[in-house]
Amino acid sequence: MNTLNQQSNLESSISQIIRTYGKQFTQIRRQYTDGLGGRCVMGVIMSYYGWDGKCISNAERRLYAALVALRQAGITKELLIELNDSGATFDEIADYLDNIKNR
Repeated sequence: MNTLNQQSNLESSISQIIRTYGKQFTQIRRQYTDGLGGRCVMGVIMSYYGWDGKCISNAERRLYAALVALRQAGITKELLIELNDSGATFDEIADYLDNIKNR
């Protein structure tokens, strides 16, 4: 598989994580978790990689795993945070990632 296809598949999987795994959480802004079942988009991705939303030492490892996946997909954490905190829903963020993948 060539690198472009691999990157497209990774972006697709990030958008799928956000779209499907995000349904488990209430979307929040400006923090990874509220401790009550709320997550921002980065918190959703970190949770997908095993973060329980509570343990801070666990969060660091899960953030690293999420950042590696994002880097491989060519997506920046800053982009996701900006979209999340500006009011985009999880589905809108996932749609945006799918759209930039298809350009």
